[in-house]
Amino acid sequence: MKRLYHYIYRCVDFLVLAMLLLIVTTISLNVVARYFGRAFTWIDELSRLAFVWMSFMAIVAGLRRKLHPSFNLLLRKMSGLGAKLLLSLINLLILVFLLYLLSGGVAYITRVYLQTTAILKISVAWKYAAVPVAAALMSIEIIKQLVMLWKDESTVWAEQRSEVI
Repeated sequence: MKRLYHYIYRCVDFLVLAMLLLIVTTISLNVVARYFGRAFTWIDELSRLAFVWMSFMAIVAGLRRKLHPSFNLLLRKMSGLGAKLLLSLINLLILVFLLYLLSGGVAYITRVYLQTTAILKISVAWKYAAVPVAAALMSIEIIKQLVMLWKDESTVWAEQRSEVI
C-alpha cells in the first residue's frame, strides 16, 4: 500500500512539474511567434488547461506536505485524547467537504462532457476533471492522516499535532 501511495504522489509531483514546463514553453513560443507576426491561438487554450491541472495538483501536493495554512492554537493547548478527537473532527469535516466536491465535480462532468473547447475541440470535461481528481487524491490523504492519527505511533501523532491541516 505504501508503494502505491508513493507512486501516486510521484505522479502528482510529475504532473505539476510537467504542466508548469508546458505552460512556460508554450507561452514563450507564442511570445516569440508574435514577435515575428505569427501567433498560435491554440496555445492560450492549452496553457489555460495546463494551469487548471497544475493548480489543483499543486493543492494535492501541498496537502501531502502539510503546506496549507492552519490555525492550530487550540490544538496545541490540548493533549491526549481531546486533541486526537479535535484533530479527527477537523479531518472528518475536511473529508466531508472533499467528498461533496468529488460528487459535485463528477456530476458536473457528466453534464458537460459533450461540450468541446473552441479551438482545440476537446471535451471541456478534461478541464473540469481536475476538481474531482484532486478531491479524490486529497480524500485519500485525509483518510491516511486519520489512520495514522489513531495508530499507536507517538512520532506520527506529534508530527500531525504540530502541523495541523
